[in-house]
Amino acid sequence: MDAQEVIHQVQLSLTTKFPNVPFYRTDQHETEQPRIEYRLVSVDFTRERSDRFVRMYTLEIRYIPKTGESHDYQTESLFEALETIGHEDTLCRASELRWDTDDGIPRMRVNYPVRTVKPPLPGVLMGELDQHLRAVPQR
Repeated sequence: MDAQEVIHQVQLSLTTKFPNVPFYRTDQHETEQPRIEYRLVSVDFTRERSDRFVRMYTLEIRYIPKTGESHDYQTESLFEALETIGHEDTLCRASELRWDTDDGIPRMRVNYPVRTVKPPLPGVLMGELDQHLRAVPQR
């Protein structure tokens, strides 16, 4: 799963939970209310073993409510929607969800770890090894 797929899965999950709330990138500067904005904060790539890597995608999700509307209910629903994304074959569970406010607007930081395995290099496999034992006479 790459960054675009993670964002797409987040969008699908949020649209299921908030069907009438549009989903925009933060830099689009939309004014519609309510709306959900997102931005990809960082992607960290770490090696776990020689053939296994972990990519950590960090996203920031903001829920902009209608003017005068409380955001308490939406915050809990955001947690539920963002905890697990994807479907059966590509489920991804958040490793960390943090919530705070930015000028009164709920802001969540979500980390999604994605493990990848580097395929083995093609090459010649070792054939059979025959071992023959024979007694060596002692002198």
